[in-house]
Amino acid sequence: MEHNIKRSVTVYSWHRQVEAGYLTWEDCVKASVMMGCTGLELLGQLYFRYCPEALPEDIDSWKKMMFKYGTKTICHDFFVDMTMYNHRRLTVKEGVDIIRRHALFAKSIDCPIIRLGGTALPEIAEAAVPILEDLDIKMGQELHNGPSSFAQPATQRLLEVIEKVDSPCLGIIPDMSCFTQRIGERTIQRGLAQGVDEKFARETAALFEQVSNEEFRKYCLDIMDKSKDEAVVNWLGGVWRMEYFDPDILRQLCNRIVHLHGKFYEMDDNCEETTINYPGILKALIEGGYDGYISAEYEGGPINGDTFEPFRRYQKMLDKYLGKYPDANYTEWPDCRPAPGGGFGAPQQAAIEGTLENWYDDGECTGFALDVRSFYYRGVPLALFESAYVNVDGEVYGPDSMRVFVDGEMFKFEDMCDVTLHYWNKGYPAKLIISKPGGLSKGDHQVSAITTIRAYYMREGFAAKSTGTLHFADPITMTIS
Repeated sequence: MEHNIKRSVTVYSWHRQVEAGYLTWEDCVKASVMMGCTGLELLGQLYFRYCPEALPEDIDSWKKMMFKYGTKTICHDFFVDMTMYNHRRLTVKEGVDIIRRHALFAKSIDCPIIRLGGTALPEIAEAAVPILEDLDIKMGQELHNGPSSFAQPATQRLLEVIEKVDSPCLGIIPDMSCFTQRIGERTIQRGLAQGVDEKFARETAALFEQVSNEEFRKYCLDIMDKSKDEAVVNWLGGVWRMEYFDPDILRQLCNRIVHLHGKFYEMDDNCEETTINYPGILKALIEGGYDGYISAEYEGGPINGDTFEPFRRYQKMLDKYLGKYPDANYTEWPDCRPAPGGGFGAPQQAAIEGTLENWYDDGECTGFALDVRSFYYRGVPLALFESAYVNVDGEVYGPDSMRVFVDGEMFKFEDMCDVTLHYWNKGYPAKLIISKPGGLSKGDHQVSAITTIRAYYMREGFAAKSTGTLHFADPITMTIS
């Protein structure tokens, strides 16, 4: 059957490698082209400083890169952070203004589509339609497994709004995670490595394939509520929201789909995705007449130490079902090494090696300082930089004892709660200044730091668990000279 489905890549898939210095953003664009994908999906707040009010030089450099490689930015991902302020939710007008700013940014980089992530109110999307139509920008709400899936009441309200408004500028962006048909072996093995009993993990995986989404979610949440086994609770926290819907829903909603997230978790040696029903998905899209992009978005590990190999296999899988796509004629791939560090929910080492020093105010040593990185995948307004903790030689210092030097100015955490025009840009350190009269002694110290971002659906960081226990990554040795 003929179709006009096009392919793209979410270039932020490799942002950890960029942060580690293994890749540049140009390497990521080049790798996408080498896979035959000339469409690029972008998380603007990852690449562009102060996005959506991006710096002109960043916009110029991005446009030059698109021209150099013959690529198009086909979707810009952003969030209406309903948790922007820690004491209240955003109003509808505030949410619409965020959409307006991101739509203007998308226009500035010649990007026709913006993806609204998270669980923003349908009323916000509806109120933004006149702005989107005026700018000729399409906006799709991401429909992801869990809090924004097809089963959620908010999603049904959104679909009702889309039908009522009936504007080509407002639609949906389904994520293929909604069509997960089994819990993969990699997910099971990750649980075993965390200490989950294998019999329990495999019984849970089997149950997922036997019961409804609602029954499986209730099963997981009941155990998480009652269990005192932290390994079990953490593992179930990653699988409880897995869902399977009949892919035919894509055919039914095809006229409302403005873009697609080609989520994939596991690719086998035969270039098949082992957990998601891609044959059913692609059949439904072709029958529905979808003519936009499928943007490859990977949430798995490297294959044989190669972070590009899963994407190559994914494109070969699409070749099977959609027909051969042209490859680029590059022979040498950029650095494919995986970056160090764990995934979401794992304690990440935020301290930047070699930055520990004593701090002086007016010639008096009032404490010590160190630089920290953010492991969240985008730059954020300081209102979302919620807290930090530093462990030095077993002594823990919390946010009440700190000042933060970031974006050129000094703040206390308590004062950052409503600061929305200063940013902690991705890839740039923040300096924590900890009060400790006399500072630290000269010599070696064991240091670990964690930073917490209060995003719309999670806390990245993430030391503070529901039990109140702080979880630090393994310390690194730093020296006060």
